[in-house]
Amino acid sequence: MTSQPVPDLTSLYPELGRDGTLQIALQKAVDQAGYRFDVLLERAPGWKRTGARADGDSRATSVHLGIQDRCFVMSFWEGGVAMAKGTTTSLNEAATATGDWQSGATLEDLQSACPFVHYGPLAEAHERGDAVETMWTIYRQTAASHVDQDLIEACYAQPQLRALFPFHSHRSLNFSRCTGFPYTHDVPVVTPVDGRYRVTWWETRSPQGPADIGEADNPRDAVALVVAHLSPECGPAVAGTANDLGKSNST
Repeated sequence: MTSQPVPDLTSLYPELGRDGTLQIALQKAVDQAGYRFDVLLERAPGWKRTGARADGDSRATSVHLGIQDRCFVMSFWEGGVAMAKGTTTSLNEAATATGDWQSGATLEDLQSACPFVHYGPLAEAHERGDAVETMWTIYRQTAASHVDQDLIEACYAQPQLRALFPFHSHRSLNFSRCTGFPYTHDVPVVTPVDGRYRVTWWETRSPQGPADIGEADNPRDAVALVVAHLSPECGPAVAGTANDLGKSNST
């Protein structure tokens, strides 16, 4: 199959001009809107012309250009969490949304000013500060096939694990001491395998891959293995990322 040629970006985005970049065009629009911060090039070299970002102490906004049709594809981040997304055909709207988010707007205020922005219940939970409990609730209520409900309930019944932020990587259940990505990986992982439960350290604990702790016949015994290997300083999960916690075992 013959690939379709990439459209001329100038025809879709005359603001860029022949040799311009999104970073230059967005910076100009941000400045005209009255905001005072730097718009940066996207880090990936392949996005040099079509991607841009704004970074703050804890917030970030990324903007990318659509290739087939005119659209500015936006993501709004805080504390390592993708809080909201949106797509608009207007560069000025993209500038306003970037400026409002980087200036500290709440999710509700951002959406009110920029109706093309959307967010979900988990983002609201992160904003309220109860993302851990909300994530557990989502897992306890989901019908997703990769989630072992018996394992979820056994973990939730254990206060030390219930205080951590749960997340799945493929079929493995992980626990983080922070609620944003990158997560911490210093708590054992549980993977259902052929009716049993394999408990391991995250792969970075061993150059050869996951370091085995043991296997259990049921979720309750698997949870006991995890709890037995928790470090003394393993407290409730906090907002932010593994980098914020100063840990070296993040991915």
